[in-house]
Amino acid sequence: MLILTRKANTSLILTNIYDKDGQPLKDIEVHLYHDNRVGIDAAPSIDIYRSEILDLDK
Repeated sequence: MLILTRKANTSLILTNIYDKDGQPLKDIEVHLYHDNRVGIDAAPSIDIYRSEILDLDK
């Protein structure tokens, strides 16, 4: 796991992302806002879930 500290109202970019068929996807940009909000700009084929939703059965 990579842990980063970022200033508010900045972003980071995840690049070199490929789909299951090896086709390149557009970069994923994660925006960090001053009020603890997170914005994610990703290809429509990327599924994004909050981890607490996925842990409902546990």
